[in-house]
Amino acid sequence: MEKKTNKKATAKKTTVKTDISVLLPVHELTDDTRTLFDNAVKSVEEQLTKPDALLIIVPKGSDVFKELSKYDFGAIKDIVTIVENDGDTDFSSQINLGVEVSKTNWVSILELDDEYAKIWFKNVVEYREAYSEMDMFLPLIVDVNDQTQFIGLTNEAVWAQSFSEEMGILDNGALLTYQNFNIDGSVIRKSLFEDFGGLKSNIKLTFVYEFLLRMTFKDNKIFVIPKFGYKHLNQRVGSLFHSYKAELDPLESKWWLSQAKKEYYFENDRILNYEETN
Repeated sequence: MEKKTNKKATAKKTTVKTDISVLLPVHELTDDTRTLFDNAVKSVEEQLTKPDALLIIVPKGSDVFKELSKYDFGAIKDIVTIVENDGDTDFSSQINLGVEVSKTNWVSILELDDEYAKIWFKNVVEYREAYSEMDMFLPLIVDVNDQTQFIGLTNEAVWAQSFSEEMGILDNGALLTYQNFNIDGSVIRKSLFEDFGGLKSNIKLTFVYEFLLRMTFKDNKIFVIPKFGYKHLNQRVGSLFHSYKAELDPLESKWWLSQAKKEYYFENDRILNYEETN
């Protein structure tokens, strides 16, 4: 007589794969930025749907590499890779390298002093499935000052009536009349980023604007997810854009804006020098 066994069914634990690598450039860590870095990493760890990889791009042989080699990444240590960069270490070059070494089909940009909302990648996965024709997803960004006081919202303009041709989608015409868009926190197809030349390191101050102009000029679809996805520390003392504002006079700032509008027709960097043209 066959003996019956009562087997208990065990539920398999499944993990949603986002197919996204987070790119976090870190040029240096100071007393002022270590806590900010901790919060940025924590915002990845606390995602309801976690990315597949966190790539931290640092200058090769730097003190920051030595410090992060001993850093406790906790529950996400298995997805963290510290990438040493032996080339240019400006923000654009760091991001371009991160995209190059990433092994996922999508990448996302995280700045040292910013944080993802916990629901961000969960929302991206859901919207990416619903809007499969999109090439890039931008978060609704809450801008705060260094006391975390609310300053304003970024990327929300696409949800204004008649702002762009299609509600929620950023297009070239809208960008040519309104420049206040940010790619921090964005999720973009790796192949698209590489095919169109990445970020241009030769463009100061307005390289993000030029990149978006280039993407929309090529008719790539950029969608702003209408839920809070990212917190941006605006104009932090010591940040890249703060240094640009301190170094550039109004005429040069205006010049870089006009250069962005001229350069997006070209896929790669060209030699640009404000001093030599003025």
